[in-house]
Amino acid sequence: MSEEKDDIGKILSDFKTQKEQRETPIEPLEPPKRRENYIDFAKSDDEDTAEKQPKRKKEPKPKKTPEELEAIRAAKKEKRDRQKEKSKTVLAKIKKAVFNKKVLIALAAIIALIGIIFGVLYAIEQSKGAYLKPYEKKYPDVEFQVGMLEKYCDILGENPDTAGYLEIPDIELKTAVSSDSKKSPYAEKCTEGAEQFNYVVYLNDNSLENLYSSANAYNNSTGCINYSNLFEDYTFKVAGAFYTNTKAEDDDGYIFPYNVTEKMTVKSANDYASKLTSRFLYDTGINVTRQDTVLTISCPTDYRKNFRFVVVAVLRDDTETKAKANEKDNINYPKVIFDELKKDDPYKFATKWYPEIIITDSEGNEKAIQKSIDDYK
Repeated sequence: MSEEKDDIGKILSDFKTQKEQRETPIEPLEPPKRRENYIDFAKSDDEDTAEKQPKRKKEPKPKKTPEELEAIRAAKKEKRDRQKEKSKTVLAKIKKAVFNKKVLIALAAIIALIGIIFGVLYAIEQSKGAYLKPYEKKYPDVEFQVGMLEKYCDILGENPDTAGYLEIPDIELKTAVSSDSKKSPYAEKCTEGAEQFNYVVYLNDNSLENLYSSANAYNNSTGCINYSNLFEDYTFKVAGAFYTNTKAEDDDGYIFPYNVTEKMTVKSANDYASKLTSRFLYDTGINVTRQDTVLTISCPTDYRKNFRFVVVAVLRDDTETKAKANEKDNINYPKVIFDELKKDDPYKFATKWYPEIIITDSEGNEKAIQKSIDDYK
């Protein structure tokens, strides 16, 4: 029991001692002292120098003279001007580049548009001629022109020298007209470079003479003749008919050029209309003018040797209206007829008229050419 007490007392004594030690204040530690030969590697030599040498005061800059200040300002202004000029040059180059780009884009657009237009036109042209393809295949040696009427394609294919198609209801004639004068019927050719105003067709029979040689015969006929140039169909109204010589000696050295096909000068066209009307055997009231498109049918006749019977028709819209013919008192016959009738020729002092036709060259320039009797023999 006594031993246990001694142990407890010892423990309490030790506890008290430890408590006293904890309550005793601790003296602060002194920082370590730098050694005299210690080298601080983190400190630069400049800092040492700075510590050793005091900072010098900056000396004030000397004041510039007005001339120097003006020179500085001028230099700065010149520099600014150079910079502005450089900026303008760069801006001008940019604008020029943008403009050139716009021009190129516009040109490219125009070229593309032209290409499209030509492509469309080519396609249209091809489509226009599509109907000719079967005939070109059927008649490979014949040239078919775009625009010609399809109903004449076989006729042209079988007769490549076909120039037109003639229909005369009065004699039930329907026939192709050749451009070859050795064939019949054939058409008078038009001078190259001239505009055709008169379609002249030569027949090989005199059937029309019985229908149009007098006013009474005219009034019993249809008064119409149909003709096509293969591109368009026309209906002509008969304006009159006459007899004409083909030998100059039968009319005092003159041959009336009724078969002129070319467009004429204004004066010449008016003379043609006047002289043509004077030869008509009767008056239908249908006046031939220089603006008319004319169809002339020339036929053989037994009236007199080396004479032709000629029917003249003009293009009119009012083909449904029938004209009425009346007899004429004065007819301009060839001189040989007046001699046979033993009558005075009222036209003996008339000028021997020959047409002045108009020719247009490849550049579109017009030129008048005077024809003579040699062109109509």
